[in-house]
Amino acid sequence: MAGQLGFIGLGNIGSRVVPHLLAAGHGVAVSDLNAEAVAALVAQGATAAGSASEAAQNAELVFLSLPSPAIVRAVVAGDDGVLQGARPGTIIIDHSTIDPETSRELAARAADVGVTYLDAPVSGGVQGAEAGTLAVMAGGDAEAFDRARPVIEAYASNVFLVGESGSGQAIKLANNIITAINIAALGEGLSAAVSAGVDLDTAARVLTTSSANSHVLSSYFPRTLFTEDRPTGFALDFMLKDIKLFLTSAARTELPTPVSNVVGDLFRIGHRDGRGGKDFTSVVEFYEDFTGTRLQTKEAAHA
Repeated sequence: MAGQLGFIGLGNIGSRVVPHLLAAGHGVAVSDLNAEAVAALVAQGATAAGSASEAAQNAELVFLSLPSPAIVRAVVAGDDGVLQGARPGTIIIDHSTIDPETSRELAARAADVGVTYLDAPVSGGVQGAEAGTLAVMAGGDAEAFDRARPVIEAYASNVFLVGESGSGQAIKLANNIITAINIAALGEGLSAAVSAGVDLDTAARVLTTSSANSHVLSSYFPRTLFTEDRPTGFALDFMLKDIKLFLTSAARTELPTPVSNVVGDLFRIGHRDGRGGKDFTSVVEFYEDFTGTRLQTKEAAHA
């Protein structure tokens, strides 16, 4: 059922999700500090909102896609924020990647004014957002999730309710740290194989048919790391932010995280070395610096 929506945060994900909502027949009020991003979506049929509060007015669902816990907190509960404009019964779907603790705090503050907050981070990146095939992992009220799900399915092919408030963020941070570890492990293993004289194309082809295979190796590396131009789909600094959130959250449970700490250090080195704006697979360039060999396949170069 088409309805009025608000969408706040028009970055790499939000700017690609809103067109799917418009195509599904929804009215969407959009808000972002980037006036050009707002104008681009207004040209496609969205309505410009001057603030988060205005975007939430008359909206059944309000979506967020924002870069940090502090910004999410300000947009939801700050001056002229979503909670100042939203009516009782409104559902906030937060696609940002933040920490579970902030999500639980905001869910409680929203509940105080009759609004439901779902933490619902996404996976699939720019490509998934463009294709409408994102994965969404939500935490929070089951009834609100069931109401929101048909709308979310306009741009997501895998939509999960994973538990209570904060659970969506917990599984998203787990997803991202596992991905970061996988990238670092692949960089180390591939660099070692190439240094020992194995052709990179051969190594990649063998590993994708072996137990070391993963989505990163078979799908993501061929589109990013293995290419000449190495396009940025998800910046290294964004992954570093998520690793820090994971480590902070895990520390609260006193869980030992030796592997994650080492990989976090590799991403900190990547940031220090000026790779923060490059794709997060550029953390592997740490190994290239040692070997003097670029991990670029002939197959990707000619694709």
